[in-house]
Parts: sequence; structure tokens; C-alpha cells
Amino acid sequence: MTDRSDDVRLLFSAITHYRRWQMHLIPMVVPDVEISFQQLNVLYLVRTSGASMAEMARMLGVAPTVITGLVDRLEARGLIRREPHPSDRRRIHLVLTERGTEISTQVEEAISSRIRAQVALLSETDQSHLHEGLGVFERLAITLEASIYPTPADEDAS
Repeated sequence: MTDRSDDVRLLFSAITHYRRWQMHLIPMVVPDVEISFQQLNVLYLVRTSGASMAEMARMLGVAPTVITGLVDRLEARGLIRREPHPSDRRRIHLVLTERGTEISTQVEEAISSRIRAQVALLSETDQSHLHEGLGVFERLAITLEASIYPTPADEDAS
């Protein structure tokens, strides 16, 4: 059996470099707004999936109180609003303000365009390998994520 420990090192290294690059890029894209990576995640999740605070806590792997703090800071900056949920008065619905949507979209487009530009510098073969590898990585990440949530069969067995 082949030792795949180098694969794990490559994954950690790639994720670390990517996050560091992203954190350097964000202030260049939106220099007038001090915003953290986690706050951008909140804006993105509200914009793309309408995620609730509880869903975001689960997706980001943080305590609900962390999400509350992130939303409080985003709300104070005028980037997000809390509104009554349209069908459940006990819940809060998060809505991005125009500026919140603008920042979230602007950062996403900046990241995407820079990645596309770098990928375009690769050979066709490397682009193909990258695409295939990213597909494998996505399946791996989805499987790992699924393993942390019990399935109904697992719950019945307990």
C-alpha cells in the first residue's frame, strides 16, 4: 500500500496558502471596509443560500454565539439586517443590505478572476489535471463533511 501522508501535507499546505492569499486580497478589494474572512463567509452564505444563523454555525463549525457576534458587527457596519422571518415569527431572517451584497459579490468576483487568470497560465494538460484533482478533492471534502453528521440509520443504532 502506498503511503499517502504527502497528500495530506499538500492539502494542508494548499489550504493554508489559499487562505493567506485570500486574507491579503480582501483589504485590496474593499479597502474602505474592515471585514474578516468569517464575516465574508456570513455575507456569502446569506447571499447565496439564505442560510439561517443556526445553519451558518453548523456550516462554519463555530458556536452559534460566534455567528451572533459576526452578524452584530456586520449589522453595525450596515452590511446586513435582521428581519422577522416571513413564515415563523420565532425566527430571524438575515438580509444583506445593498452594500453587503456589493461587497460579497465584489470579493467573490475578485477571487474568481485572479484564480481564472492563474489557471489560464497553466498548460492544457495541467488545467485538465487540476480540474480532475479538484473534482476528487470536492468529493473527498463532501464525504468527510458527511461523516460528521449522523445519518438516520446511525441514530437508530444508538
